[in-house]
Amino acid sequence: MKINLGIQFSREFSIEYLLSINTFEDELNIYFNKKKYGEKILKIYVGIICVSKGFEPFFTVRPLKILRKEPSLEYEFKLDFNEFINSDKEKRDKILSFEFLKKSKEILSTKKIKGFDTEKFLNDLESFFKENNYI
Repeated sequence: MKINLGIQFSREFSIEYLLSINTFEDELNIYFNKKKYGEKILKIYVGIICVSKGFEPFFTVRPLKILRKEPSLEYEFKLDFNEFINSDKEKRDKILSFEFLKKSKEILSTKKIKGFDTEKFLNDLESFFKENNYI
């Protein structure tokens, strides 16, 4: 399983925030590298939106999409801008992890995805966060 994180941050964020998300993505992919949850889904694209109030109307969360051209899923979630930008790295990692897990459970549990073991994936995702002391 491969997980790609796409970020949509407003201009207030420095490169430090972006590098933190890249590190987070690398850690996820090391953990999920050899895991399989069925043949129908081999990659998950997760969009993370965190924008200031002025940009908020332009960034709506799109619903879960099962991609047909490749065996993958795509979904997005938003982070609270003020909470995230005003936190230190450790707190940001915890916010990101908590919201990632919470939103993944909400989004993936609403639709039966044929050929994908959603429950096993969500359990592994929670285990990843706990093992790395993110939650």
